[in-house]
Amino acid sequence: MTDFVFGGIEADEQRLLATERDARSGIRHFHAITPLDPTPGQPVRLTVQVGPDVAVDRVTAYVTTDGALPVGSQGVAQQGFAVHLTPVATRWEPLIWDYVTLWEGELPGQPAGTLVQYVIEGWRSFAPPLSVWSREQRIDRTSEARTLYGYHVDDFATPTWAHRAIVYHVFVDRFTGVENRWLEPGEMEHFAGGTLRGVIDRLDYIAALGVTALWISPVFVTESYHGYDTTDYFNVDPRFGSNADLLELFEQAHARNLRVILDFVANHTSVQFAPFVKALNDPSSEYRRWFSFDPVYEHGYRTFFGVAAMPQLDADLPAVRDYLCRAAQHWLAAGADGLRLDYAAGPSHVFWSSFRAACRQVKPDCWLFGEVTRAGDMLRTYSGRLDGCLDFSFCRAVRMLCAQPQPAMTLSQFANQVQASQRFFDADFTQPAFIDNHDMNRFLWAAGNDRRRLRLALALLFGLGGSPCLYYGTEVGLGQPRAKGPWREEARHPMLWGEAQDRELLRYTTQLIDFRRRHPALSDGVITTHYLDDAAGVWLVERRSQAESVWLAVNLSATPQQLALPPGSYATAAGAIAPAHIVLEPVSAVLLVATES
Repeated sequence: MTDFVFGGIEADEQRLLATERDARSGIRHFHAITPLDPTPGQPVRLTVQVGPDVAVDRVTAYVTTDGALPVGSQGVAQQGFAVHLTPVATRWEPLIWDYVTLWEGELPGQPAGTLVQYVIEGWRSFAPPLSVWSREQRIDRTSEARTLYGYHVDDFATPTWAHRAIVYHVFVDRFTGVENRWLEPGEMEHFAGGTLRGVIDRLDYIAALGVTALWISPVFVTESYHGYDTTDYFNVDPRFGSNADLLELFEQAHARNLRVILDFVANHTSVQFAPFVKALNDPSSEYRRWFSFDPVYEHGYRTFFGVAAMPQLDADLPAVRDYLCRAAQHWLAAGADGLRLDYAAGPSHVFWSSFRAACRQVKPDCWLFGEVTRAGDMLRTYSGRLDGCLDFSFCRAVRMLCAQPQPAMTLSQFANQVQASQRFFDADFTQPAFIDNHDMNRFLWAAGNDRRRLRLALALLFGLGGSPCLYYGTEVGLGQPRAKGPWREEARHPMLWGEAQDRELLRYTTQLIDFRRRHPALSDGVITTHYLDDAAGVWLVERRSQAESVWLAVNLSATPQQLALPPGSYATAAGAIAPAHIVLEPVSAVLLVATES
């Protein structure tokens, strides 16, 4: 079966090559600042790349620290101040068979609470005059377009509870209302009847899983069942319930020691969003600047991936930024504990810096994590802008390793990736992990309904992943009848209830959740490989913290494998004493904790 993860991480080779070549042209900053998350008083070094297609001999950053947008040209700041960069290195790039030049400059340290904003210009001191602006997204942009960069100076830290969180992800419209049947293709794009009241009525079930947080799909006034096209950020859609229902959900969840995370869309809105309606119908409207209207766009305005029904906001405009921040503050003050931020790669880094500061004002321990379908250097640049980002790389790796009888990744590759990722990212940057979600085929379907492979993937998720996110129904064997379509998400079928649930799988999953909660080393312990045999498909890995040592033994093969544990005593997640030589069943994993002899 053809698997699918989601977003740019699944780009084919030709697209990746084109993207990499494009990244070596023009002027690009890549949000490269040192340190990534400046604290009060720290100077900040900017690094900028100038490609071989740009003939300039000057690079200047125009900077503001008072909330105003930076303005400048040809080395002179009209608003704020100018910082001149100098060339520090020339690098040969085989991919384009040419050179790029790296420039650096230093921004002075700033006091706590400062929002630093800047734009970067490459320009000539010789004739004829030329200005080229640094920009990160080159699609549908004119030569005058520029990226607004920035960061917020603070001492914020990701809340402690987020590092230990175990999240249950509910798609509100499909969690209740219709039970235990597949929706027909024609039904998939319509409301099925799930409500906030339905979620409230099932809170005991969710709490009994042992999870610590509930993430619900968007419930604000919307044009669609999925809610990712918001019409009114301050009110619940009547099809999902009422504002009172959402407040009751907060209250009832908190009474069960569950935190609530709302899905929040800052990148785009519905076409029925009042400011967009006014902007579309009146070119002189003050709201016209909230969006990007230009004939260069297919629909006459910039949209989310070309979808006419989802016009894209200009989140760098102060009025838009203030509006979105006020909406987020409203719901955090009302009882939400955090926000999952949809398509966080759309708004700029400076927007998220400002947004995070605004959210911290009303709820200092709120958790803000973004959906950014990227990896490596680009993902790491969100440090200090958000508390973390969803770990699409982990999801992709688990599916490549576990979903098919012939893995698309070796155990060595998987082990190296999870260990390298832990070293690469700052410990305070959370990466909520998952094996499936609402935008991709369910894992069980991708695995050909092989529940052994699902159990193996779940063991890797709870044993090695960042804050685990369990998508509704995965714990009881919910799959899907068909592959996802171009715009039809088959992972959004109704929840299984009652006798339709796989109770054995449910017990296994709750056992993993309980084990994760009881052993903090699974949240913050260092990952170390002790034995790995690709040919046999066997891997023994340890997670060690100061307080304890937890082990994961994996058998990827189709035959039983015997594995000798290091000297000591061990107990399984089920509480049984493990023998010195354990026998691993085919396609399985066992979690173990070292005990006192």
